[in-house]
Amino acid sequence: MTTTPRIDDVVYDARMTVNLAEDLLLLGYEDDGTPTPDSGTLDYGLAGAVLVELALEGRIRLAAGRVHVDEPAFTGDRVLDHGLDRITGYGRDATPGELLDGIRGGLRDRVLEGLVARKVLRRETHRILLVPHPRFPSATGGQPPVETETRARLTAFVNGGPADPRTHALATLAVAAGLTASAFPDTPRTQIERRLAEQGPEPWPAATVREILDEIQIAIVAITTMFMTGG
Repeated sequence: MTTTPRIDDVVYDARMTVNLAEDLLLLGYEDDGTPTPDSGTLDYGLAGAVLVELALEGRIRLAAGRVHVDEPAFTGDRVLDHGLDRITGYGRDATPGELLDGIRGGLRDRVLEGLVARKVLRRETHRILLVPHPRFPSATGGQPPVETETRARLTAFVNGGPADPRTHALATLAVAAGLTASAFPDTPRTQIERRLAEQGPEPWPAATVREILDEIQIAIVAITTMFMTGG
């Protein structure tokens, strides 16, 4: 009898590269290891980053506006496998917006866990009124080198430099998740949005990546609006 693998049974090695969700999380955390003031919808951005990454890897695609899994086998990346597990466990093909809620549950912990395991971040516990609160500062004491490199790519992008699909996707996700000030300090939002609008379909290896990214933006904006209006 063939047994379907469970995500909790997978043994993960420490990877040296980061995925889009890890990149996004680093942009949404201060150097002292606490979330930035504009990270209120970071969890939805992380979920969106997982969907985009899976699309970039050809694991999922959009069919009639719904996410279809073409390759359900685990990837070996704890963050992406969390997303695949939630997508396949949904019970039916769902829209990207519907999947954001399912994927975001527990996702931030997995992203942080992976970054700590690779010694990009370290975990500390601080007590506030005797209640323990975790922080995740850089393992080296300064800005993590991988974050420095990511920020350099984003800065070059918004200043008119070339953009690969991942950089373009990360910039789009940062804006959608409300991390504009954190990801692009001292850069006018109008400049960022103009730069994103300049990018045509050429950078995308598959049309479904662009389509999923568009759907994620719409869903996060709707969620943010609901929070702000108390709906």
